[in-house]
Amino acid sequence: MDGFHERMHRLLLMAPLYALQRRRKLSFADGSEVTGMELGMVSLLYFFELMLGGTRKGSVRELAAHLQDKLAPFAVGDAKDKPDYEKLAREIITAFRPATGRRSQEEFFNLETGRSETAQYSYIKAYSADIDSNEQFYALDEHGLELIFITKEFFSEYQLSINQLILRKQLERGQFALALRQVEEMRLDVETIRQNIVKLKGEMHRNIVSDDTLERYRKLVEDINNRLKGEEAEFKELKNFVRETKARIRENGDLSANRMAYENISEVEARLDLVHGKHSQLLLLGIELGTTALKEAQDALFFTSLDSFNFEQEITSRFFGSPLPIGAARQLINPFFQLQQATVWSPLSIFQPQRLEKQAGERPELSFPDLAEDEEQPEIIRAIQQLNGRICQLLAGFLAAGGGGREALLGDFCAYVEQHEGELLATKQFFMFWILLHRKGTLLLADKEMSEKSPYYLMRSELSGLEDIHVSELPGRDVLEYPLFKISNMQIRVNYKNAVFGR
Repeated sequence: MDGFHERMHRLLLMAPLYALQRRRKLSFADGSEVTGMELGMVSLLYFFELMLGGTRKGSVRELAAHLQDKLAPFAVGDAKDKPDYEKLAREIITAFRPATGRRSQEEFFNLETGRSETAQYSYIKAYSADIDSNEQFYALDEHGLELIFITKEFFSEYQLSINQLILRKQLERGQFALALRQVEEMRLDVETIRQNIVKLKGEMHRNIVSDDTLERYRKLVEDINNRLKGEEAEFKELKNFVRETKARIRENGDLSANRMAYENISEVEARLDLVHGKHSQLLLLGIELGTTALKEAQDALFFTSLDSFNFEQEITSRFFGSPLPIGAARQLINPFFQLQQATVWSPLSIFQPQRLEKQAGERPELSFPDLAEDEEQPEIIRAIQQLNGRICQLLAGFLAAGGGGREALLGDFCAYVEQHEGELLATKQFFMFWILLHRKGTLLLADKEMSEKSPYYLMRSELSGLEDIHVSELPGRDVLEYPLFKISNMQIRVNYKNAVFGR
């Protein structure tokens, strides 16, 4: 009779499912039936999936939509009694969480102690509410999680996510000593995942022998990376929660009374940081698995196919051994026909212009390069655009002051800039603007396909009449000298739609 209370506690844990089985039953036109027990279990699994995905909360309407989606494939023809799924979802939530908001209670007689006892359960808890939509959100609680665990042995790859959920529950209850043990189990889980990834990397090279196998491993690697990302997000939330709990204990006036709790939460924080660091390495390993290892396996599959291809058997014997129609024979040997190629070298090529550059190098950029889509540096692009627009506005004022002309010398314009905004002549970017324009020759600002990340985009938007700027170097060695920089004098020519540029 030892542990009779614990056994009854686990047995009565399923009481809401049996209550739903007696209370609700749905029948369809083909004679199939579904009871409330199945619907209750589906509902608990729905909240469990939300918890694993990081969403945690779900409303009655969302649960109703989930139940309707799960029941739809089994409703053949017209249902005898079309269920109100929202009412059904509300009834299931009430079974796991009484309308009073208190815990569910089950009474039993404890033969070990000889008296009646009450077991209390909390399967689903109120998470938050949206006042605007008048909607209540719910989340899986500790005993709902326990009920799911006792119904199935989960795969080892989900063990870390489960331990993360258990750790959060222990921290919420203030069970810091148990939390230390839980963090140690998480460390073992991380090490197990690392070993499985290394093992999977070796299996990919040995077992990928077809496109179907390659696609199956690609899907497996994608699932691993998605799960690692979800675990990474949960680690960050746990660290924030531990940090807040530690600060709350430290700010307590009587710290001596909570000395043990403070030391335990500090130890939990240190060990959790260590486990999180090891898990972050798994993210890099998973990314490498999805890029380098998978690409190498794909290349190995390609070259294995080439090595296993028998030209005599597949092509020659097929072509000469069986009478094929002319069209079929041509299609068979057509991939192996190539145009005639001849490699020749003319002695006159030594007199052609030569370009000396490193073979492995890249050609220098002739303009400000646009950043790639995944590089988020809007402040740099914005600064370059503002400087170019500022220079263009000064040029507009200079040309307008000279009677609305279309041509000017860079030396005259620099003298104008020195009078109005002399600090520009001490910046490298001012001279780089004209050097890059000289390399481009003509800058077309009327191009509608210009990207918003282009350094010249702001010039076009602020001076809509400007169509292009042409810059050419003057003959001779006319050099403009300034305290910090030197630049050759240039001829500037602008084209614009409006009558006067700069108005």
